[in-house]
Amino acid sequence: MNILMPTIFHPYTGGITIHVENLIKNLKNLDYEFHILNYESNNYNNNHNYHFDADNIHIHNVPYIPKIRGISYAYNGYKIGKEVIKNYGIDIIHSHYAFPQGFLGSYLKNKFNIPHVITLHGSDVLRLSKNPVGKYFFNYAVKNCDKIICVSEFLKNNLSKQYQNKSEVIYNGVDFDLFYDIGIDENYGLFVGSFVPQKGIDILIDAVKDIDFNFKFIGDGVLFNKIDERIKKENINNIELLGKKHQKEVSEYIKRCSFLILPSLSEGLGMVLLEAMASGKPVIGTNVGGIPELIKNEYNGFLVEAKNPYTLREKINILVENKDLREKMGKNGKIFSKRFSWENTAKNVNEIYRM
Repeated sequence: MNILMPTIFHPYTGGITIHVENLIKNLKNLDYEFHILNYESNNYNNNHNYHFDADNIHIHNVPYIPKIRGISYAYNGYKIGKEVIKNYGIDIIHSHYAFPQGFLGSYLKNKFNIPHVITLHGSDVLRLSKNPVGKYFFNYAVKNCDKIICVSEFLKNNLSKQYQNKSEVIYNGVDFDLFYDIGIDENYGLFVGSFVPQKGIDILIDAVKDIDFNFKFIGDGVLFNKIDERIKKENINNIELLGKKHQKEVSEYIKRCSFLILPSLSEGLGMVLLEAMASGKPVIGTNVGGIPELIKNEYNGFLVEAKNPYTLREKINILVENKDLREKMGKNGKIFSKRFSWENTAKNVNEIYRM
């Protein structure tokens, strides 16, 4: 079976790339060929970081114009996608994210009468669908697909009722080959994520800047320079910005941290929480989006109110001061994380492909 997959992929990093990589990895023995419509990158051949046999992946690079990235990807993706459909006999289109990928997938579906599945990952539902312009692209994508996969119950519940009957929740999994408990705690709190407003990084800085404990932040994004300047200007000495790291490097920092913090203002699920749990670490997250589906308060971590540095500081201090509690919550998290495997994710997606 040949799958056309409009998605972001290596060498670009992020949650969707990790999701797609692990999905394909766990479908590789089921006679699928994946044709990925990826943003063009001159670094692809040098920077892809597979740890599995990728012979069933064919990358089709889609040129784009940075200032109109989405529109130019959709335009050029259509021209390339229609040739892929004609040349490779595509059976299913599976798009990741509503725009531009899902929009492109739905347009190709309508032109070539091919079943279309779209996976919604978070901000496409929580932000794009509410944007005055973005909502038109979002609605076209979800209206013109045959099946919608949501990575959390929260995302499904945020869809219009007219799309509920073709929606299904399939959670992300954890790569247990990368994330596991090594029994090391090097006394630092960790944040992993994009430096964007919805991640609540400024709230986290407010919470931890006066705590006598070290914190490491991994990631990059539009706010990186602003955050870096603030830390230097305010002479905050307990926060280290590590920049962007590959997934293998991220796993090593997670396996050695004391706890992980995700102070998001909105969040589709929060895959990094599962990765920390699998590594035997307690987690602190805000009570937004899909996060409460993962954090069971006072069992595997703490849930806190969003935008509140005071309650966040309180819970962080509890874990800073109580190593036994860190170990207890970490063990509980490790047990909880076993419910989320990429094998199960792939099994559920395979059932949709075979419908």
